[in-house]
Amino acid sequence: MWKTAAVAVAIAVTAGGLTPAVAGGLRWGPCDDEALRAAGADCTTVRVPLDHLHPDGRMVQLAISRLKADPAKRRGVLLTNPGGPGGPGTTYPLDLKPLLGAVAQQYDVIGIDPRFMGASDPVDCGPVRLSDLFRSSLTRKDFNRASKLAATYVAGCKDDRLPYASIRNVARDMDAIRVALGEQKISYYGVSWGADLGVVYSQLFPQRVDRMVVDSVTDVEGSEYHHLATGERAEAAFDEWAAWVAWRDDKYHLGRTGMQVRAAVERIKSVNSATLPWALQSALGDEKDRELMARNVRALIDGKSTPELDGWMQQYLTTAPIYSRFAAASVAFTCNDNGWPKGPAPYWRDVQRTRATEPLFHATFLACAFWRYHTSEPELVIGNEVPMLIVQAERDNIPLRWAQELHAKLPNSTLKTVDRRAHGVYEFMSTTVNDYLAR
Repeated sequence: MWKTAAVAVAIAVTAGGLTPAVAGGLRWGPCDDEALRAAGADCTTVRVPLDHLHPDGRMVQLAISRLKADPAKRRGVLLTNPGGPGGPGTTYPLDLKPLLGAVAQQYDVIGIDPRFMGASDPVDCGPVRLSDLFRSSLTRKDFNRASKLAATYVAGCKDDRLPYASIRNVARDMDAIRVALGEQKISYYGVSWGADLGVVYSQLFPQRVDRMVVDSVTDVEGSEYHHLATGERAEAAFDEWAAWVAWRDDKYHLGRTGMQVRAAVERIKSVNSATLPWALQSALGDEKDRELMARNVRALIDGKSTPELDGWMQQYLTTAPIYSRFAAASVAFTCNDNGWPKGPAPYWRDVQRTRATEPLFHATFLACAFWRYHTSEPELVIGNEVPMLIVQAERDNIPLRWAQELHAKLPNSTLKTVDRRAHGVYEFMSTTVNDYLAR
């Protein structure tokens, strides 16, 4: 647990949204995490309503960290989120500090474990292997197995806090943190799901935004099911990688053409079509992982292993509490969206419909077929005058058009892109991001 005292923050509902009414003084102290302590960070907790629309009820405790600014150069606070959903974010400032460079002196960089994740009152549906939930279903046998595993897991998700797992509630939590920090406005950097979170915050609290950077955003107005069905372009990423590795056949011996490389991977897939595509797909999101992907495929063909494969198997095939809690939060935040069809039949139709165009990587997330909770809030409509910087890779597995459509809806936004395959581009556009944060 965090070695600090909590602060109670009461939230009142007004016509303009949710406005924090009372804030207590935060008491910062040493962080439990060794790396945070070594970096000179401090930590605390903030208490927020479980249900922001009924703020007098149960509370949720949020863990936050802070890397302090140079007092002589301080501009404000920079809240952050590393994406997900499902993972903690209190250590994320350590990852960002080298990228921020001198800009870090201007901001208290704030890391947050969002509600129900990490040290922030985590939810847990019981022990589960990630391989039981995050798996491919390219054959009917694999699909039926995945469906049974998902239904069994969801039946054990009985925590009555689960209906309050939503991106809008996390955005409201961020505003409660703003109040607890004593700030009139926040600046923000978030990537992937964290980018979507920043957009949602900017729509709920437009007057509270100073600098906003969203990196690798999705279609924020679209449903999670829509994202799964239309968004990922792993097959295109695979073809790009296959062409790259074919030019290096003297090193990897996977084939002299892209088609030969694909045939080699298809042979591996025929041995394990349920879990293997997830392992391979995880290395296709960024072109800097091309060599890693080639080593792993070569090792699989040779019946060997690599440190990366061993690490992936450790995460994917064990029931350690850290992975079970991640799974519970990820499922809850994903499946609470209203767009998911009920029952497995529509998902099997999706598999059949996309078999020709996605022979390796069509993903199904069958937990949502059996999920019984859903948000009661209306869909969020994007469009106001908040300025923000949108940064995106042109060959991201997430379609670039989603960032372009967001930019069109926000006339004061700026869209900057880089020609590479990546999901998360701060390291490739640090000058652009830092100039924006510093000015």
